[in-house]
Amino acid sequence: MLTKADAWLRIAEINPPELPNLQHRSLSPAWSHVLVTDNVFGRIRVSPYAFSARITHDTPDVHPTVVVSTRDRNILAIESEVRGALGNGVDSFLVVIGDTVPHVDHLADHYEIVEHLRDLQDDLPDFEVGMPTRFREWQFRRRMDLGAQFFVTGPILDPEVVERHLGRLNLKPGDPPVYLMIIPPFSASWVEQMESIGSVPATQELKERLDDLVPEVGRKLGWELTAELERRARDAGAAGVILMGLKYDSVVGEAADSWLNRGD
Repeated sequence: MLTKADAWLRIAEINPPELPNLQHRSLSPAWSHVLVTDNVFGRIRVSPYAFSARITHDTPDVHPTVVVSTRDRNILAIESEVRGALGNGVDSFLVVIGDTVPHVDHLADHYEIVEHLRDLQDDLPDFEVGMPTRFREWQFRRRMDLGAQFFVTGPILDPEVVERHLGRLNLKPGDPPVYLMIIPPFSASWVEQMESIGSVPATQELKERLDDLVPEVGRKLGWELTAELERRARDAGAAGVILMGLKYDSVVGEAADSWLNRGD
C-alpha cells in the first residue's frame, strides 16, 4: 500500500478500457503500482473497481490504487464498490471530487466519503484511503486531520517549480506520504494544453526551450525533463511520483523504455 511503502515509488496513471480486455497484463513487469482513473472528463469506461480487481488477479505484482470519484455517487454506492473491490484484493483508494466536464449536477461530499471509509476500516479487510491536496499547507493539514492516509498533489511539468511548490506544504517527519503528479513536457503547446486543465504553470524558459522542436527531439527532451522532475521531487520530500497524461500504449511502451530504464 502507498501508506506503507518503504522505498521510492514510480506510479503510472492509467485509464480503464471502454470495454473489458486483457491490456492490463502488459503492465508487468514495467510497473509495480498504478493509479486507475474513474471516468475522467465524463467518458464512460470499465469500472475502475472491476478493472483493478482484474489487475490484482491477473498481474499480482502490480498494485492498483482506485480513484474514487464522488461527483455523481452517494455513500451507499461507493461503499458497495469498495466492499466488492476489497473482496478482490484491492486495498488502496484515492477519494477525489472528480472533474465537472461535462457538468454533473450532483456533487457528493468527498470529505464525508473519506470519513465514512475511515470508519469502515474497523470492520473490513485492511485498506487505505488517500486524498488530493493543493500546494496549500492549511488544506494539507486539514485533510490530514480528517484522516487521509496518503496524498497526491500537482500535476507539474516544469522541474524548476517543483521545490517551490512542494515547499509550500511544509512537510514534516511523520506526515503521511505525498506523491507528486508529473506530466512529461513534450512541447510548448502540450505544456499550455495541460496548464489549461489545471497543471501548475510552467516557466516561460521551459516553453521557449521546447518551442519549435521537431516531435522526435521534443519527446526525447521531455523524457529527460521527466527524469529531472523525479529527482527534484525526491529531493523535496515526496514519497514518489505519479506519471500522468499518457495514453496506455505509451505507459507500457515509451515510458518504460525512455524513463524507467534510464537507470539514474
